[in-house]
Amino acid sequence: MNLKMDRNNENLKMSELVLEHNHALHLPETLHLTVSQGKISDLQAFEIETTNDAKIGSKAAHELATRQVGGPLNLSYTLRDHKNYLRTKRQREVAYGQAGSLLKYFRDKIAENPSFQYALQMDREEQIANIFWVDAKMIMDYAHFGDVRTVVFGAALMYDETFELFKWLFETFLKAHNGQQPKTFYTDKDATMGKAIAEVFFEAWHGLCTFHIMQNAIKHLHEDKDEEKEKGKKKQKKKQKRNWRRMNA
Repeated sequence: MNLKMDRNNENLKMSELVLEHNHALHLPETLHLTVSQGKISDLQAFEIETTNDAKIGSKAAHELATRQVGGPLNLSYTLRDHKNYLRTKRQREVAYGQAGSLLKYFRDKIAENPSFQYALQMDREEQIANIFWVDAKMIMDYAHFGDVRTVVFGAALMYDETFELFKWLFETFLKAHNGQQPKTFYTDKDATMGKAIAEVFFEAWHGLCTFHIMQNAIKHLHEDKDEEKEKGKKKQKKKQKRNWRRMNA
């Protein structure tokens, strides 16, 4: 359909109309990426829950599932579908009684010490999605030792790992600690978290955790078993040659 604006009357006029489809609605190889096609079978749901119970991150678990079926084109759901499934599952598990008990716990803590603080973030369906809390000791420790010691300065329960949620968490953290920016901030190599840190903790020095760097080095820079075997054979041959020369010397 082609439309033209009649500037005199400020109306749209149709200049051409083709009722038949003249282009492909969707490429077959990317059809599974559409929202309507993202389906998770019972077996896939079981595997997602199993990897989540084993403390395997959503990204790593989705990469594993992709490799098992021979590539992303053969998997019927995306990483976003994976995360949405876990989020929905967790929301179902947080029953009304459990949420009420948690809020009662927070109110009791505030009654004991007014310095106790907590914050909730709701989703579009007005369900509790993320929770953050700090007690008086955490606030005091951060004020005195936030730049030199490893101490718990806050706690949170998060249903996802998006930029918006990390930004909310960090902003809530600053509010709880009177806007005091951290001096240093160590994380693993998470681009989403790094983006949120740069926007909220703009005065902090952001470093990468040495442990995660070493783990990634071992994962991506290890030698193949075939190469190790080949090197072992070469060393053995050199050793045999040296022994043979000694015997004939």
